[in-house]
Amino acid sequence: MEESGRPQGRRPQRPSQAAYTDIDGTVTAYNTIFEFLRFDAAERSCSADAEEFLAGLRSAARNGVPRSVTNARYFGWWRGRSISEVAQTGERWADLQDGSPDEWPFLEPVASLLDAHSLSGRRLVAVTASFEPALLRVRRRWPHLELLCTIPRVADDRYTGDLERALVGDAKAQAVAAHAAEHNVDLARSFAYGDHHSDLEFMALAGESLLVTPATVG
Repeated sequence: MEESGRPQGRRPQRPSQAAYTDIDGTVTAYNTIFEFLRFDAAERSCSADAEEFLAGLRSAARNGVPRSVTNARYFGWWRGRSISEVAQTGERWADLQDGSPDEWPFLEPVASLLDAHSLSGRRLVAVTASFEPALLRVRRRWPHLELLCTIPRVADDRYTGDLERALVGDAKAQAVAAHAAEHNVDLARSFAYGDHHSDLEFMALAGESLLVTPATVG
């Protein structure tokens, strides 16, 4: 029997809390996409080519080329490679990292803060210019980690070398705002972590934020 005066139907979803975090230099003491590329190159016996390629990206950054541009150039390395092949390479790299955790450390205090947020039931959301195959070990530690990351363009199950979306700079803030709206996240009661001035825009959306001392990655 329906109670008079009370609307029937689904109750409004209670707002959730989240911890939004950059990865490279904030959670990991190494640059995930650079080191993943080096691992791939070592497996294919072309490490010299990889170092030349990465040196070109670093030189462009020093000369003032925007991060969105250098991030897009990075994905030229994977042009023509199948999605499954790169995913399997990511699994092998994560296995290597798991076997030598001292060589591939997570950074404090953010790693412990994420552990605490996870135990508290908050959503954990990576906000990163990296891409999914390079983040497998991070997701092994935090299995429920959601990814807001760079999305490479794919055709016929192969990477084209181009991007659907580069998640750098103001794109990070846009992605966080969209995620919060979609999942009913109360940003005022949420948390954000980063290590670079380009992270400040998305960090400003959260009620609490921490800009950590940048790690040396690259």
